[in-house]
Formats: sequence, structure tokens, C-alpha cells
Amino acid sequence: MTDVRTIDAGVEFLERLLERSERNPDRTRPASAAPEYDRLSTAQQVARFHDLMAAAERFGAVEVQWGKRDRSHLIERVRVRDAELLARHLGRSTAPVIAQRVKEELLPIATTGEPWIVSLLDEMAPRWARGEAAYRLTVAQVDAAKEFFTLLASISRQEARGLDARTFSFRATKDTKAFDRQAARLVAVLGGQIGQPGAAADVVWAHIGLERFSHPVHLKGPVAVDGPDGSLVDGRARPFASIHPEMLPQLSLLQAPAAILTVENYASFNRQVREIEDGSLVVYTGGFPAAGVIELLSKILTGVPAEVPFLHWGDVDVGGVRIFRYLEENLPRGPRPHLMTKELAERSGQPAEADPSLASIARSDSAVRDLAEWLAFGSDVRHLEQEALEPERPRGQISAS
Repeated sequence: MTDVRTIDAGVEFLERLLERSERNPDRTRPASAAPEYDRLSTAQQVARFHDLMAAAERFGAVEVQWGKRDRSHLIERVRVRDAELLARHLGRSTAPVIAQRVKEELLPIATTGEPWIVSLLDEMAPRWARGEAAYRLTVAQVDAAKEFFTLLASISRQEARGLDARTFSFRATKDTKAFDRQAARLVAVLGGQIGQPGAAADVVWAHIGLERFSHPVHLKGPVAVDGPDGSLVDGRARPFASIHPEMLPQLSLLQAPAAILTVENYASFNRQVREIEDGSLVVYTGGFPAAGVIELLSKILTGVPAEVPFLHWGDVDVGGVRIFRYLEENLPRGPRPHLMTKELAERSGQPAEADPSLASIARSDSAVRDLAEWLAFGSDVRHLEQEALEPERPRGQISAS
């Protein structure tokens, strides 16, 4: 019998078919798609793809329609016959079943808060059942969802009042960084709850009584913070400047940067700003970016022309890919990877175990989906710490003027 786990192109095709079917369960016509033969570069890959489609058809999951005349050797279209059987064939439950399971896990947490938190869960579950993200949380991100609902429930019980973010975060979740990871989602939900959808983070934190003591953001580039008596911070200072998030309303761009580059690790950030002088705006994320970093980047990205490249440089490992995805999900536009490639990891990285927990990113529209696929399911995975590489100019820079 064909092993569906070993045939990536066919599995991806069937996964997309299943997701299309789950996204619109009330559709009158079954979900269908034409194979993308241009992604199958060898006769062996085509044969394996056909074998997998035939196996799925024998299982009763799909119906395969072959071409006519001179294309009779190629599949013209594949239709979903039974979504539940297709999910079983792919070795997983359907999205509605998974969504219900996750809802049942989250319900005991949600019920510890005010009733509107249960209503929020009721709102999110149907979107998960259709294979969609809800508040940028997918059904696969169970741990993140538990963290999110734990913080919301605690906030609704007035437990954030009078505390700084790290202290509150630890008391609620036993993790001092949980609040920073969930800050953007919390603002989105709580802003609507207090009747101010789209409210700034500071407004929301003030409403819930949180004392927000954010870490300064380290950066180098053409930005400044102006006060009543002149410039308080010049981002062009050597080797770099530090801006407290409370100063962001006074931050302005002096000119469009040649590129925007975020850097995960401190040593690499220091090398980048000290060794590369190219008119870029370089921002240190400090691993998973805190709310202040996200707020600064959101302001910058909203203010620069769309042609200014935005890139992120991090480790090629599970954490690095998750940080990259976090930036994609929480900023007005996502970055492109900088020095984060399979080829560099194969050349300079260290052997590591594949981690299937990256499967959701591998199946997403992320700019690092191929890297996530390799790190999740590759046979010769290697991890690469960014400090092992020399800093380079960001690709695709525009002329700074």
C-alpha cells in the first residue's frame, strides 16, 4: 500500500483539497482541483503522484478524472468524494473534529473568566472547523491558545490591575514572556470588549490597570525621536540607539531606509550595525519580539514605501522559524528570510532531529514554509545558529536618499 507520508507533492495536493472542502462544508459541489504537473519534475515523481491519487480513490476518499485523447495519461481533475475518509487516509481527523476537541480543552480555562470569554471561544471554534485561523491562532496552536485564554480569564478577574506585564504574566501562566507573545491578540480582543476596537495598546493596558514597563528597543537607522527641546534620540547614533516604547508617538523617519532588517540574536545584531553601513534600518527583536518591538515595526512599516524590502535574520531551527512566523502574523506585512536557507544550514549547520511540530507552518502561506517543511520532515536536518554566519547587506535594497 502507498505510504502517504513519503510522497510530499501528493500529500500536499490532498491536504489542499481537504482544506478546500472543510473551508466551505455547505458547498453544493464537491471540492476539486487540477494537479500541478509543473511541480513534478521527473517521471518517477509523476508516477508516485498517480499512485497516491489511485490509493486515495480506492480508499473512497476522492474521485479521479483522467484526461482525454492525447492527455489520457494525465489526471485532469481530482474531486473529494468523502472528506472524512480523505482525512483518515491522510492520517488525521477532520477540521471540525479537531476544532471540537480543542474547544473542549479550552472551555475549562475560558469558564474561569467572565462569560464573554466563553462567547469568544464559541466565535473562534467555527472558524477553526473551517480550517481558518481565529485571531491569528490556528487549531494546531493549542498551547498558544491555552496561554491566550488563561491571560484573558485572569484579566477579566482584574488580576492584572496594578502589576507590570512580566509580573502579571508569571502569576497568570508561570511564564514571564507569555504576555509579550500574546500582546497583539489581547489588544485586538480587549479593544473590542471595552468598546474601542482598534484602540492603541497603551489605551487597553491603562483600561485593565496594567503597568506596562517595556524594554527599550535597540535599533540603527534613519529614525529620530523629537521632544520639546529638540531631538531626544537619533537612530543613526553609533553603534546603535535605544528607544523606549513610550517614546514611539514622537518617533519619525528621517528618510526611507534602504531596507528594514530585524535580527533575532544580540551578537549578530551588534555585528550587523557595526560592520554594515548601508542605510538600512536594523532592529533587534531579542528572540520572540516583545510588544514594543511589534509596535515600533508596525509604525515603521506603515510609514515606509511598499518597495522598501523587509527581511528577518534568525536561527535556522524550530525557534527561528516560529519567530519568523510570529512576525508575519503580527505585522502589517511579513518579512522575507535573510540568510535563513536550507543550503546555508546544510553547509554550516549542526545535525539535528526533525520536528513535526512545524507542520502547520509548512502548510501555511509563510515565506519560510519550505524551510519549515525541511525542518519538520527532512531526512538530514541541520540547525544553524545565525552567529555562525558573517553579516551581509539585506537583499533587494533601494537607494537611500
